[in-house]
Amino acid sequence: MPGPAVLSLARKLSKSEPTPGSVRFASVAVILRGVGPSILLIKRAERDGDPWSGQVAFPGGKMQSGDGSVRETAVRETKEEVGFDLNESASFLGYLGPFRTHTGNMDVVPSIFTLEKEVAVKLNGEVSSYRWVDFGVFENSLAGGTHQVVREGATLDMPAVVFEDYVVWGLTYRILQSIVENIV
Repeated sequence: MPGPAVLSLARKLSKSEPTPGSVRFASVAVILRGVGPSILLIKRAERDGDPWSGQVAFPGGKMQSGDGSVRETAVRETKEEVGFDLNESASFLGYLGPFRTHTGNMDVVPSIFTLEKEVAVKLNGEVSSYRWVDFGVFENSLAGGTHQVVREGATLDMPAVVFEDYVVWGLTYRILQSIVENIV
């Protein structure tokens, strides 16, 4: 049974399938576990040509022609990247977003799930590690932290949260910030 924070969030999510605008869709799976709850974060493997190489993220990726919905994209990508099937192990709560990427050429729609049973995480080559992080870490620390990013020769200070060796910033940070705002 989900705790009060998850129930509060679920009431604010959309069950309606998002409609694409002028840009492509991608979806990430925001997977909540337990009453606390804890949330699954992954660290992307270091790969040449991958703009998200080495970043902390949620399982997810671009919508493909065989995906019937944004939710199906999140389910497919989760199975590929962390090895478990959300259709068998979780309940779908709804959609949050969409969030435009920094490049402006893609909208990322978080698909929110709550686990109903224990899962075994099996990483593929796209993911180097994962953590279940207590959601309280984000509720208490989304303000004040920064991470330096070098883009086109300029150093930018981006809002960030650091948890152990995970630096959460960028799109993942914005999604978590929205979740925190929607829980209260």
